[in-house]
Amino acid sequence: MDDRLIMTLKENPQENFERILYWQHLVLKLIGVDGFGADFRRSAITYFFVFLAGLFFVISVIDLVLFRQDIFNFTFVMVTIFYALVGFGRLSILVRRAAAAAPLVQHMKTVYRDASRDPKETLILQTYTNYLEKSVIFYSVIFMGGVVLTGFLPLAVYLWTGNKILPFGVVIPFVDPETPDGYQMNYMYQVSFMLWTPPGLIASQSFYFALSFNICIQFDVLVVKLQGVDNLIANNVNGSLDGEIRTNLITVIKYQQRLVQFISDLEDLYAFQTFLEVACNALQIVMTLFVLHIEFWFPGWLVITVSTFQLFLPCMLGTMIEIKCDLFIEQVYDISWHAMSNVEQKMLNFMLTKSQRTQKLSCVGMVPLNMNLFLAVYKKIYSIFMMLQNL
Repeated sequence: MDDRLIMTLKENPQENFERILYWQHLVLKLIGVDGFGADFRRSAITYFFVFLAGLFFVISVIDLVLFRQDIFNFTFVMVTIFYALVGFGRLSILVRRAAAAAPLVQHMKTVYRDASRDPKETLILQTYTNYLEKSVIFYSVIFMGGVVLTGFLPLAVYLWTGNKILPFGVVIPFVDPETPDGYQMNYMYQVSFMLWTPPGLIASQSFYFALSFNICIQFDVLVVKLQGVDNLIANNVNGSLDGEIRTNLITVIKYQQRLVQFISDLEDLYAFQTFLEVACNALQIVMTLFVLHIEFWFPGWLVITVSTFQLFLPCMLGTMIEIKCDLFIEQVYDISWHAMSNVEQKMLNFMLTKSQRTQKLSCVGMVPLNMNLFLAVYKKIYSIFMMLQNL
């Protein structure tokens, strides 16, 4: 047996996957919004954190009115509001749509359990579990690192320039941040939200990583199963393997149908949220570029970096899924269909038709979620920025 297969069998990807999900569940349970859990129930903690999120949004809107004559603070508040909108979208999925989110997690666990029975499929599991683990760690370190830097940014600016700034643009209405007591109250208010919001956003994003990688796993498993069918066809000398070939084809078709339903459910759950995040990140970049054009604004560069990264992630995952779908279609074309019976050829034709019509991830069903969207959004951002620059 291949050394990679032996190593993979020892590592047990299913246990690693369960361990990764466990920590994400734990984080979301601590703030009462573990909508991905099968036993999730709304509690007092849930309503408390939803209230905090709503309060943050209301205060942000009030600040927009107060800072309407100050373009820098107005933009800073708008950028913060966009983050609040993204957070509200995630909360709506975790709290209001838990009935749709939890079955997707159970489907992922079923995929791991079934694929663990075959060495080749287990290798696929281990590969993507490693990707998932590295993605979760990388995203967590980058996100929390950015949060910590943002929290300590006022101290660095004060030591460098002597000016007092706040981590975010939102301030408590009618509490003057220019006074010592007012500054401390606003700083503590903003830091209090930094203690629970980032972990919740990281955990929800980690589940999205897991769901996206699981689609890739299922496509790769389908390819392996089709290769197994092709090998049976090659060894079917006198028609002795016709029954086994037909049984395996039926298994592949059922697996494909479950995958199609899984993608459809994921698209239904996340289509609007994806659109919301793409739109918010794009608007953040446009507004920040406009302010930077007027005058140097250090937090603006951080906003552009974070927004670009957040815009890139879903587009990259969508592209990866599209590539895996195309590879599956190629495998369907490459199978030795000419050596099949008429009944089996009809089954293969059904599979091919279904694969060509497989739903992809998108933004509200209007635009496919891929790197073409990322480039198109950035071109639009540049066009809007140039238009604003010429006003």
